[in-house]
Parts: sequence; structure tokens; C-alpha cells
Amino acid sequence: MALGRSRAAAFGAAGWAAALAAAAAPMAARADTAEIERGAQVYGQTCARCHGADLKGEPGWETIGPDGRTKAPPHDESGHTWMHSEAELFRWVRTGLAEVVAPGRVSDMPAFAGKLSDDDIRAVLAFIQSRWQPGYQAFQLLLDPALDPARLPPGDWRLPKTCQPAPGR
Repeated sequence: MALGRSRAAAFGAAGWAAALAAAAAPMAARADTAEIERGAQVYGQTCARCHGADLKGEPGWETIGPDGRTKAPPHDESGHTWMHSEAELFRWVRTGLAEVVAPGRVSDMPAFAGKLSDDDIRAVLAFIQSRWQPGYQAFQLLLDPALDPARLPPGDWRLPKTCQPAPGR
């Protein structure tokens, strides 16, 4: 996922360095422990049936069924949840996936507006994020165009393997 040059230039090298260095702190340091615990409870009651109690998703989630149906993806680091901004994830949980499902495909992901409060959705996302290693958290945080490095506590971090430079670079 490439970030635009204008965004990178506007943020500046020092801003990027601060954001990356700070993003390593566990999500628990950025989200209230009670919020993460509530998110775990809501996830268990609402999301685990499809996405798995262990966040592993449905077996074969990468494949499309003959009826065009997609399976529930994992929310751990083996999936791609961390590659989407918090704003996207929030919107998709709230409104469903109709806006992003490719033509000819069907998602069973329901809209949770009216079933979960906005605070419950944020708590579920905080719970999911709290289960990721710091590099995955850093990657996702950098997708936020309004990222304020001051909101992130300092820490040590590593980017996901898929974000490492190619050999020879």
C-alpha cells in the first residue's frame, strides 16, 4: 500500500519517524483496558461465530464459493484487517460490506448499525487491534490521514514481514 508523496511530504520525515517509533506500544496503551475487555466480550457474542474466537476466520476464507460468497476473513495477522484504516473498518462493521464487495460476489457480513452502538464497534476494533504485534498496529495507524503522533506512546516496533524492503534495496 503506497502512501501518496504529498502526504509523506506534508507529514515530514520527523513526523513519520515519531509515528513509527511510537506505534509499537501495545494497543492497550492507547485504548482503555476496560474498552478492550468490553470489545472482547462483544466480539465473543457477535463476531466469533464467523471470524473465530481466536480471530482466525473461516477455513478457506481466501477462496470464493461457486455461489460468489466470500467467507469471513481472519482478524489476526494472517489476514488483511490490519491493512485497512480504523475508519474503514468502523464503517464496514456499521454498514456492512455491500460497498466493497466485488461485482458477482456476496458477503454474509451484516450491518451492525442499530445492533451495536458506535462505542461497542470501537471497543471490538480496539480488542482486535490489541491482539496484533506492534508492527501491524503501526502499519494500520499510518493509514490514518489525521494521525497525530502525539497520541501514540513511545516504544519499540517492527513492521510486518510483508512491509520489509525487497532484498538489495
